[in-house]
Amino acid sequence: MKTMDYTVGGNVVEPAFTPLSERAKQRTPGTIVFKRRADALEFMKVAEAEGYRFSGAELIDTERKSVKYGYFVSGPNGQLIPCGQDWGPVDTVFEKGDLLPARDGVEAVIQMVVTGRVAELAGVGVMIVVEQRPVRSAG
Repeated sequence: MKTMDYTVGGNVVEPAFTPLSERAKQRTPGTIVFKRRADALEFMKVAEAEGYRFSGAELIDTERKSVKYGYFVSGPNGQLIPCGQDWGPVDTVFEKGDLLPARDGVEAVIQMVVTGRVAELAGVGVMIVVEQRPVRSAG
């Protein structure tokens, strides 16, 4: 999974950014609380231009919209079988090879993350294609 540098918290009036990654902690050692949303938005945009990533950015930048995520199991003969959905940012943190949380003794390994026209044809903004396999026991 792509690493997030900050998480967005606080509230609409006084938003806060908490550093998560080591590089974010070097830049800002502790949580930053802003008195105005506009100041938080400015900080976030400057940091993003420098390559920092924010979990929950859409809470500060109202121009960002969440999109529907569609999860699909890679079935026989390449058939994609829908297996769930939720919402998230277009700039997803998922990458090929990531493991999704196991359910009912089955884990899902991401095979592909698809956006654009192909995802739109599936009725979603982001397609997550997974391979399911039994959870490996520890030991």
